[in-house]
Amino acid sequence: MKDLLHPISLVVAALGFLCLLRDVPTRRRDPASTALAAVFLLSGLSFLFSITPMWNYLDRVLGTVNISVPLAQGCVVALLACQQVVLTYWASPPEVARRRSRRWLGAGFTVIAGLLVLFALLTPSASHPIDFTLYYAHDDWYAAYLTLYVTAYTIGELFLARACWQLARRSTRGSVRVGLRIVALGATVTLGYSAVRIGNVIAGAFNTSLAKWESFAWTCGDVGAMLTLIGWLVPTIRDQAQTVQYRIEQYRRYNGLRPLWLAFYSEAPEIELPIDRVDPAQRRHFRRISIRLYRRAVEIRDGRFVIRQYLDASVRETSEARHRVRGLHGQELSAAVTADQILAGIAARAAGTRPATDQLTEFADSERQTAGPPDDIDALLDVARHLPRQPARGPHPERVSA
Repeated sequence: MKDLLHPISLVVAALGFLCLLRDVPTRRRDPASTALAAVFLLSGLSFLFSITPMWNYLDRVLGTVNISVPLAQGCVVALLACQQVVLTYWASPPEVARRRSRRWLGAGFTVIAGLLVLFALLTPSASHPIDFTLYYAHDDWYAAYLTLYVTAYTIGELFLARACWQLARRSTRGSVRVGLRIVALGATVTLGYSAVRIGNVIAGAFNTSLAKWESFAWTCGDVGAMLTLIGWLVPTIRDQAQTVQYRIEQYRRYNGLRPLWLAFYSEAPEIELPIDRVDPAQRRHFRRISIRLYRRAVEIRDGRFVIRQYLDASVRETSEARHRVRGLHGQELSAAVTADQILAGIAARAAGTRPATDQLTEFADSERQTAGPPDDIDALLDVARHLPRQPARGPHPERVSA
């Protein structure tokens, strides 16, 4: 059963760690994020060390029989402490969280040290990756080892379930509430593993065995661990889904501005901001979609400034009359008229003909109120939707850096 469930749990832990790893560099000053990433890493290692092929490999390489036992269970104790660090930082002020986190981590390292000492007192004669607990159930030193481990494990899971349930009731974020309740459920399920291991200690004292309960113990342990990992991932997946959705929207807006940008660039390629002059160390930053979208909006505004002196009042009047007949009004009308003005202004600049001074006018959407860059881009998108996807004149192909 162990070799069937552990690889599945290992995959869940690895996927969770990779999912969190991308956010760790941007949250270097957030101990909770670092501790949560450590939870997934330690969980994955605990499952990896317990799989039979890895168990046998470590025995050969490290030269110590059954060394996977303290390695895997040490990872479990460490991740229990890290989980408490996450909850402490989520629920307490930073000053209080730092103090409590040191206590949890100190307790975890103390238990791990005790496990290593007790394991060193065992006299293992052969590798037992499948039935290690049953084989050593009658050994007094192993009884002490198992008692220490199960006690720490049970206390950790009980504290985890209680803290998650309480914090879930206070959280204002739906994804956090759901995730913490799943973690609490997983921690509760793992108590079935604790019960069997406590039974192993008691059974050893009476020279009996709980061999029939081994599958139940591993099932509770792995299913509970998977539920716990999934619960921790719920808020992260929600946040990353919103980030992906936001980036997709930025790409959509960036591409939506393309016909408007091309219309100006075809006549005035000088509007393109020279990225080649940017420090090479900063070029990657300038390739981010948020920066590219902002650059495109700035370049379009520069293009509007270039052809502003070619705006003929008669073009605006004719365009307004035509679009009113079509039923346009308000911002949609001003956007459609502005699009016509842009095309006419570009053509006039190309021909070198300027309207008389008394015939100069402003863009129809010049009086539109915008509260910031997002609103400004919305106004430009409204204009872009009234332009043809392929402008009539385009001798300068769009460059990749635009």
